[in-house]
Amino acid sequence: MYIELDENTKNCIQLKGKPVSIKMIQVNACCAPPVQECMTHFGKPKDLHNYKEFKIDNSAIYVEKHLLRNEKMILKLTGIGIFKTITARLS
Repeated sequence: MYIELDENTKNCIQLKGKPVSIKMIQVNACCAPPVQECMTHFGKPKDLHNYKEFKIDNSAIYVEKHLLRNEKMILKLTGIGIFKTITARLS
């Protein structure tokens, strides 16, 4: 898997000084098809055995193992001010 991130995203991760964890969440509803979305958060995952660690520059990124089937993941910084967050998209 290749992880792509721009300079703004790299800088944000480095400023936080914490690793980024990425996992897939699935929402099921009775009247609609299920929705899958990548969720990111700062910090190490509690169940490290389910994740693969990637080192990019001086930052650690933990990706849930079943997401490794995808060829590429794009991390992007979004939001304004204190509401900035990192989003993940698979391709």
